Amino acid sequence: MSDKIMNENLDRYGGFADLYNLNRPVPPIIITDIIQMYSSTKPRLVVDIGSGTGLSTFIWKHIAPKVVGIEPDDNMRKTAESSVKSDNITFQKGFSNDTGLISETVDVVTISQALHWMDIDSTFDEVYRILGTDGVFAVYDCAPPSVDWIVEKEFNLLRAKCDRIALRKEKPSNRNNKSTRIDTFRVYGKFIFVKEITCHSVETCTRERLLGIVMTQGNIQQALKMDSSIQTAIDKFYDVVKSRCKEKFDIVFSYNLRIAIK
Repeated sequence: MSDKIMNENLDRYGGFADLYNLNRPVPPIIITDIIQMYSSTKPRLVVDIGSGTGLSTFIWKHIAPKVVGIEPDDNMRKTAESSVKSDNITFQKGFSNDTGLISETVDVVTISQALHWMDIDSTFDEVYRILGTDGVFAVYDCAPPSVDWIVEKEFNLLRAKCDRIALRKEKPSNRNNKSTRIDTFRVYGKFIFVKEITCHSVETCTRERLLGIVMTQGNIQQALKMDSSIQTAIDKFYDVVKSRCKEKFDIVFSYNLRIAIK
């Protein structure tokens, strides 16, 4: 993946850090529990690469004495920094393939909802470099939430329309295939153990938050910048949400977690 493509991918999430922080789910504590099951010792240093607004970083605040979030986007990182309430958590500018951290000093590296925008080979090389012996590399993604089949069908139609618009861009974003993620770990060949695990969390949601979650999708934000008429499709989606969902309802977030041991 070239630097130009990486910058284009980064630009995809620019300009809506507050919306992202308000609506995206906080990873469930089971994520940290599972990762610790595969760690030989209690983690002393956890590094969260592509940390965004810190949602995936703050879950470690009561577990590790030092937690570092690596985030290249200034707005995302500033939003995270403004929310820090623990002395053991810091954020710094960096990239997945250039963290600026010392080799073999990290116990756990996590990447949440971001690896598909990164260059796989150079990112894995960097993670392998900074991890210590028996260090844990954990990558996890959250699938589109489970709500109601008609709402989800309408969301899929909206997302497909936005994807078509985004592809008109002279330099469209480039993402890796999430479905083959575990194979990527195996092909890399340097980790001594890899495993894929699924888990989920249930939260109470509102119609407004569901729309907010949808509006944090990079392809929808990109499509809006290119073609304002997509707002009509967004409004149609929200009408379906209002017709199918109560004011408050349960929503299920499903996670695919991949574990690798150095």
